[in-house]
Amino acid sequence: MRKRIVTLSLLCATVAVCAQDKLYYFPTADSSKVGVKDDQGKVIVPAKFSGAINYAYDQPITGPTIEFCDVSVSLRTPKLSPAAPGGEVYDRKGRFLYYPLSYDNGPDYWEEGLRRFVENGKVGFADKSGHKVLPAKWDFASPFNYGYAVVYEGGWVKHYDSGGEHWWIDAVSGKSVSYLINKKGERVNPLPAGQAKDYKYEGAWYPYPFRYNAAEQKIIDSLQRLDVINDIHLVNVYDDAPRKDLLLQFEITERPTPAFPYYTIQSFSRQQREDRIQFIVDPDGTNYRYQPWSDREEPVPLEQWIITELKAAKAFMQEHSDTPFRFDADARLKEWEPSN
Repeated sequence: MRKRIVTLSLLCATVAVCAQDKLYYFPTADSSKVGVKDDQGKVIVPAKFSGAINYAYDQPITGPTIEFCDVSVSLRTPKLSPAAPGGEVYDRKGRFLYYPLSYDNGPDYWEEGLRRFVENGKVGFADKSGHKVLPAKWDFASPFNYGYAVVYEGGWVKHYDSGGEHWWIDAVSGKSVSYLINKKGERVNPLPAGQAKDYKYEGAWYPYPFRYNAAEQKIIDSLQRLDVINDIHLVNVYDDAPRKDLLLQFEITERPTPAFPYYTIQSFSRQQREDRIQFIVDPDGTNYRYQPWSDREEPVPLEQWIITELKAAKAFMQEHSDTPFRFDADARLKEWEPSN
């Protein structure tokens, strides 16, 4: 399970909106509540959110939005509704934008540039600028993966396990249906048969969703050729499948925007997102960097990341002689480490 990070900022050091003013989370005198002020002391969002969450008070909020991990008002959400709010999001002027879906005990994660939000008991998708790009009209929705999300309508409720901690959703009637949508919110029907990179979901094939211009294809190809990334990826994978079936596939899942001025290149294995391996690239196709999941960690130059990971892989193989996808880490390091 992913670690919940609560610095609540986005990488946007070069974004103009971040330079307009400096905003900071601040606690009340007894630290019971948290709000946001600008660097002149003006209150942007009143302190009405729980102070029990570890906000970074000494770091400016660099993203285009302000985010809190709890809800400041009492919302009447049916106990079994999967469309439960898990925080509040404001713009930098302090205007309320939306309630993120509650996921993993906090606001929903970002996947492929979008996250789920809740409105009137339904689920939609918002982007990193705070815009509601797909209106809330579904009972529930999965995060986007490989360009598609699964949406549910016609009546769905939470079903908890015996411990009451984990849940899934169940249909409530014969009208309950689920289907795939693309990033335009359009329902996508399966193909008669699948080809190469088409998406396979529950035994059906759906059209390959990614399209690139020549410059973007060059970015993808440059990463696809670096088989050393597959060495790093597979070193701690225990799987009986042939290596060729487990190789990473790279796709651009976010294009540069004012809120996040980089290409995001996500890796997929068997068409499932590999969250541990993703990269960002400048709009001109230069400056490749590894993008950590945690926003407390800075992006790392690609070469530096490869060297660090090769050293870790070497240590792992020395400790675990049974890893099936072994490789010559010393030879790889010789290729990548700077000459003395």
